[in-house]
This record gives sequence, structure tokens and C-alpha cells, in this order.
Amino acid sequence: MPSFSVNRSAVAAVIVAALGGLSATAAQAQSSSIFPAGWDSKIRDRMFMRIGYTTAFTKTKSEDARDITGPVMTQQETTAAFDLARQISVACGSDKSTPDCARYNDYDGFDTANNGNMWTLAQGVLDGAFINSGTTSIGTPTGVKAKAQKRAGTPTVSIGYWLDEDRKWMLEGFVLAQPMTIKIEGDGRRPDGSPNTVNGKHLATTKLLPPLVIGSYHFGQKDAAVRPYVGVGAMYAVFFGAKTTAFFDAYQGGKTTISTKNTFGAGPFVGLQSAISDDWHVNLSVGQVGLKATSRLVTSNTFINSGAGVLRDLHPEIVQAVLVGDDFTGSAGFDPTIPSQIGAGNVGVTTLLSELVSRNRGRTNLGTYVREQKMKITNTIVTVSVGRSF
Repeated sequence: MPSFSVNRSAVAAVIVAALGGLSATAAQAQSSSIFPAGWDSKIRDRMFMRIGYTTAFTKTKSEDARDITGPVMTQQETTAAFDLARQISVACGSDKSTPDCARYNDYDGFDTANNGNMWTLAQGVLDGAFINSGTTSIGTPTGVKAKAQKRAGTPTVSIGYWLDEDRKWMLEGFVLAQPMTIKIEGDGRRPDGSPNTVNGKHLATTKLLPPLVIGSYHFGQKDAAVRPYVGVGAMYAVFFGAKTTAFFDAYQGGKTTISTKNTFGAGPFVGLQSAISDDWHVNLSVGQVGLKATSRLVTSNTFINSGAGVLRDLHPEIVQAVLVGDDFTGSAGFDPTIPSQIGAGNVGVTTLLSELVSRNRGRTNLGTYVREQKMKITNTIVTVSVGRSF
């Protein structure tokens, strides 16, 4: 067997040089660190990352939608519109050659004493409904509510940190998540107890980004295979990208935009962490966070046509008056062979009245209206994840 002789002085020189090089590298790394000396390893040892899926099960309690800018039209404005209609009818006489006469004149061959008769009758019906219902305007119906879809989910990534050496106290923040797409549906009932027009209908869709932080206390030893825990979670809900449906725009009487205020909520959490190895674990957490959301709805170029769904959700007296009034034009079943109907007989009184109110305002539509919807949303949040220590 061959033999080798070792120069001990040379080996010692190599070891000293290597240690010197490692010390220099460590010093350079420490000098570029954002932490004070000795913090890097401590923080790294206590940190972990989880990748999972979070599901929110939602219950909604909604208040009635309410007008912020006032009703769409008042009794005073409808009275002025009826007066304008009668003036047009008297001025036109039996002439229907002009656009105004063809659309608003209720004279069709009878003597001039009947001019304005149908408009006066329509006004009488509506004024009677105002009196019997105890209202003096037409606006957002009572009982119009909204609710968020019952379930939504998204992949999530969280970073956690053990606050103590025994790993009893932990703080976890969800740092990355795909925004949830939340479907908003209508809810509520009419004054007579029947489901209103929006009940169960898709009204809008919004996106929700729900940053979440959980502080928790873990039971058992830090090396236990299974560790239950309890804690408190805090969420800051960010709403964006809301879009209304064509159905809801038609119900509102014009293109509607929705903005929802970001809101804060907190609630209790419980969970269970199970070790797979020294570095890997699985985690299940369940918590509940309550949010109070306020949405603002802005409808532009508002116009209420005969047959609009919103008209069926008003006070029963107003609903009946609208049906009777639209019959006066022949557009909803009134006998079109009978003279002295309003206009050409194919456009309802509600549409004509909206036009006349708009004209008296100097507009081609009823304008822009702002409404507010408040909801209390209770989210049960379930997260299943896999984690790894750094």
C-alpha cells in the first residue's frame, strides 16, 4: 500500500485561510442585511409559509335601498305635467299633424268640451292614489334589498411568524390572494307581502380582495403532532370592479354604477395544525368575520317607461293607478276603438308623464339619481392549507 506524507503546517494554513474566507462572506452578508446582528436566523427559524384555498360562506342582512337625491318625481311635478298635457290638447284641438299633438292630444273627433278629459281622469286616479297611500312622490319602493352570493372562494398564500420560543403565540397574514368575484342578487318583498320584482334576480357583480390577519394561541408542545388553536382575525375588505346587469339598469331606469366603501371587520377563529415532518404541516382554520358594507348606486339619464318592473313594487294604490292610467291610452287593454284616448294609443301614460315631467325640468330625461344600500355581511371563512417552515 502506498503511503502519503502530510505537511501539517500546510494543512493548518489552508484551514485558516478557509475560515477567514467564510468570516469575510458572513460579514459581507450581515452588512447587507435589513436586520440587526443575529436577527436573520432567529426570524427565519420562526417563520413559515402556507399555500391553500379559502372559502367564504356568506349570510346577508340588508336594509331597504333608500333615495339620497330624492324621489324620481313628486306629486307637484305630476300635477304640472298634467297641466302641460291639457294645454297641448286644447291648443291642438282636433289636429294631430304635429308631433306634440299626435303624442299628447286626447281629442279624437269629439266636441272641444271633451279636450283634456282623459288627462283630467288620469290625474284624478293618480292623485287619489297619492292620498290613499299617504305618499306625495314616486321613488325607490320600500322593501328593495340585496344579498351577496352564499359561497365564494380563492387560492391564498400566507406568511406566519411564531412570537415566542415555545411557539404558543402566532401571527399569520394572508399576503396573496386572487380577488373573489361576488354575485349580488335582489331580495325583498312588496308591501302586500309578495316577492318584489328584483327578488332572486342577478343585479350586479363585484370583486372583493379580503386581506386577513390572524393572531392565535396554540395548545400543546411545539413538537406535538397535532395542535389545536384559537384566535382572532381582522379583515379589511376591498371592493372594486362592480358591474350592473341589464335587468337592474332597466329596473333603475337607466345605466347604473355601483361603488362600495372598503370596510373593516373582525371575529373569532379556531384551527388545527398537524405536522407531516419537521418542516411541513397541514392546517385547517375556521373563523367568522362580520362586515358592514355601504354601496352607492348612481343612475344616469333616468327614465321610467310604462311597464317597468319598478312600477309593480310601489305602494298597491300607486300600482293600481299606474295600471288604470296606462289603460287610458289603449296600450294596456283599453278599447282602442273608443275616441278621446290619449295620444296615438300605443304609449302608456307613465311614459308620457315621464316625458312631460322631463320637459318641465328642461331635460330629455328625469336626470341622475343616487341611492344607497346598506348590508351586514357575516362571513364564515374556512381555509385548508399546506405549510412549510423556512
